[in-house]
Amino acid sequence: MYLFIDTISAPATYILFDSERTIVSQEFLKLSWRESEHFLVSLMEFLEKNNLEYGELKGVVVVNGPGSFTAMRIITLTVNTLSFVHHIPLYGIDYFTLSELSMSGYPILLRANRGEYLIQKKKNTSPIFIAVSDIPSGSYFWIGDANDFTNGTISIQSNLRYDVFCRNFQNENPIQKVEPLYIKKPNIS
Repeated sequence: MYLFIDTISAPATYILFDSERTIVSQEFLKLSWRESEHFLVSLMEFLEKNNLEYGELKGVVVVNGPGSFTAMRIITLTVNTLSFVHHIPLYGIDYFTLSELSMSGYPILLRANRGEYLIQKKKNTSPIFIAVSDIPSGSYFWIGDANDFTNGTISIQSNLRYDVFCRNFQNENPIQKVEPLYIKKPNIS
């Protein structure tokens, strides 16, 4: 069984899928701003509900950002540690790759902070920061805050197709550890 963890999307999502790439179990959770308190407990509860131990997994796929500094650090550190101890293969993907493998479409918006979004206009391009007020009219696939878009000329599509992602995910190249991708690193002196 493979474990998929997406804490970037709201709600956060845990998925178990089998070798045939079929979703066996899925759970949506509200973790935003509470990752340090609830991530490990909720993850272990999800596995327990499915009669699984972490050490029984064939691999763990983690959406590693871009996200908040603290949340990404907690998620990746926890998964890296558990997978190292249990010798579980790891796979890290960024939100834009998740969206692409889910066949979401382009352009993609990801909320960066108040007043700014990351926008990826098409496949194989780097996302750029853009102010909410500068986002052109049109249709977007996104993760963000609906309150940011009171402009009637912007259409938002927000459903990630996790079943499509699981079918498209390639597990040939595991990594040693998942590196977090931060939207912006905080200024720490």
